[in-house]
Amino acid sequence: MLKEITIRGKKELDIYMNPQRQRLLKCLEIYGGSMTPKQLSGILEISPSSVTFHLKKLMELGAVELDHTEMIHGICAKYYRHVPVQVNLKGSEKDDLQFEKEVLMDYVMDDVWSGFKRHMKSVRGNAEAEKGEMSNGVLYLKEEDVQKLKQFLFEFQQAHSVPEEGAAPWEVALVAYPRREV
Repeated sequence: MLKEITIRGKKELDIYMNPQRQRLLKCLEIYGGSMTPKQLSGILEISPSSVTFHLKKLMELGAVELDHTEMIHGICAKYYRHVPVQVNLKGSEKDDLQFEKEVLMDYVMDDVWSGFKRHMKSVRGNAEAEKGEMSNGVLYLKEEDVQKLKQFLFEFQQAHSVPEEGAAPWEVALVAYPRREV
């Protein structure tokens, strides 16, 4: 079940917008399973203690949870997993966090776009490689169509937010807004 986290205050925004935490979340999402701070530290090239610190902050927000523990060579290893969430920044609400929210949105969109460009470059000339897609345009939507689109996207995200056998992680970013000027 996809949970919604609404960022309302500075403390929540500070937790969520930290670049290392964004990297941790992305790593947990892409790998799709539970991981230890040591495993994450090897991938992200930061210390296990830093990973543990950031995981605890993300647990406060509800974006990460302790999945299970295992005894490995007499040491209790903690495995954390990403909680399937939809994070709502309330970007259209005017508040004193607007600048920080915009910085976070810029970071997220730039990260997705940069990843897309790296992927497309890496598969160039390889006819058998999975290709990414990018599409843009203008749609003419009535209010009821906008609501249907939002509902469809939410339900689609919810149905595909948990890893399953044979499914590969695809990163998706969709921006939609009423266009009033050129």
